[in-house]
Parts: sequence; structure tokens; C-alpha cells
Amino acid sequence: MVKSSIARGWISMKEQFYILILLFIYRLFWGYFLYKFIKSAVVPVLLRYPDANAGGSGIGRLLYYIEGQTALRTDPAVQHWLWMLLALTVLRLLVTPFIRAGLLHELHQERDGARGLFFFPGMRKYGLPVLVFSLIEWALTLLPLYWLLPRMYRHLLSGVLDVQLLLKLVPYVLGWLLYLFLVRKLLLYMQFGYTAGTGMFSSLLICLKMLMPSIGISIVLGAGSLAVILLCSASALFYPGLPALMLRQAAPLPSTLFDMWGIAAQYHLWSSKSFPQ
Repeated sequence: MVKSSIARGWISMKEQFYILILLFIYRLFWGYFLYKFIKSAVVPVLLRYPDANAGGSGIGRLLYYIEGQTALRTDPAVQHWLWMLLALTVLRLLVTPFIRAGLLHELHQERDGARGLFFFPGMRKYGLPVLVFSLIEWALTLLPLYWLLPRMYRHLLSGVLDVQLLLKLVPYVLGWLLYLFLVRKLLLYMQFGYTAGTGMFSSLLICLKMLMPSIGISIVLGAGSLAVILLCSASALFYPGLPALMLRQAAPLPSTLFDMWGIAAQYHLWSSKSFPQ
């Protein structure tokens, strides 16, 4: 079942090749703006960090963090960059549900045997409902942090002087990421049902029944995506110069491909139970 869903997802990917190109360009522009932000705002701050290997002391690092906290509250330049980053992040968060709505509509039309450019009509038709699902996802994502952050804060403060103490945060972070993975998967299947008109809760039950195959799809495609990213990174190290630059510019393409492939594979797993043949 996992293999057939992945194979059918790949067929859907070929039908949606134009969406892949559009999303690649979108992520390319986002990566460019993020690069400019890091180069202009983050790198100058990091260059002033009193690292121990460069002769810095523990007191110097403590003063560095205190200065940083003060700058966050009083420095207009720092606040300007933070507001810009926040605005870009919010914009991307708002655009992402509309992109998913277009993908889901495209998959529904493909299942019905229709052919055409259904991505943008899907954004208009289901963009706002999928945005509501995303708002629920964000709320559920932040909810555990109400209990986790007070416990993690002590370790973060101690980690300023002893980096090894930050390892105590690993169980908290891993647990939160696992919770986030399950929430996203359940809500994705509910979106399948809502946009197809078969019902959200029936799709939720399908997700619970098919949870292990669904996780298997995520593991297989996630491993493939990671392998391609590592391969591109290694190639850039061994072939510096123009090849490395070209690989860096093309880096969003494989991640976008695997993201779309993953949604398509999960969709076909869901449709095999919602519309059995």
C-alpha cells in the first residue's frame, strides 16, 4: 500500500509539473530575501561574538547576551530588522495554505479524470477554509509550549555559560516535534475530506486507521529528500565555484518536489479508502 501510494503520487507529480516550477521560483525568491536578511542583520552580530577559540571569556559572552537583550528592546535598527522578518514570515504563513488548497484541488480534479490548470481556481475556492485549518494547526502547535517553555527556560539560561546543558532540551524538542508531526498529518487528512466533500471526521478516522502506512510514506520520502539534500551539499563541497553556485540556486527544487510528492502520496492513500475501486 505504501509503495502503490508513492508510485501514484509520482504520477500525480508529473501531472502537476507546472506547479513544481511555480513553487520553485517562489521558494527561490524567499531564500534570496532570507539570505539578504542574514547577511545584513545576523552576520555582523555573530562576528562580534566572543568565542573561546578567539580569546573570548565567559564574562564576555555573558555581556554579549545582555547587550543583545538590551538591543532587542531599545535599538531601532534591530527592531526594524525584526519587524521586517516578522512581516515576511507572516506573509509566507498566509500564502502557504492557499498553495496547499490549489494542490488539493488539482489532486481532486485529477482523480475525477479532468485535465487542466486547476491550481489557481483551487486557491480561490478552498484557500480560506484551508487557512482556517492552518490557524488551528498553529494554535495546536503553540499550545504545548505553554507548559514546555517554562521548563526549557532554565536550561536555556544555564546553556549561556555551559553549552552542554542545552542537551537537556533535546527530549522536550523531540517530543514537541513528534506531536507536531501527528497534528499536521491528522489535519492534512481532514483537509482531504473537507475539500473533497466526503467529510472531515470520516477522513480523520481513515488517517487513524492508516496511520502506520501514512508514517511509512513520510519516512520513505523524508529519507529520499534528506539524501538528495546531502548529496547536493556534498557536491557543492567537492566542486566549488560555479557548480556549487548552481547547486545552491537549485536547492529548493528537490525539497519542493518531495513536499509535493509527499502530499500526493498521502492523498492517494486516503483516496484508496475514501473511493475504493
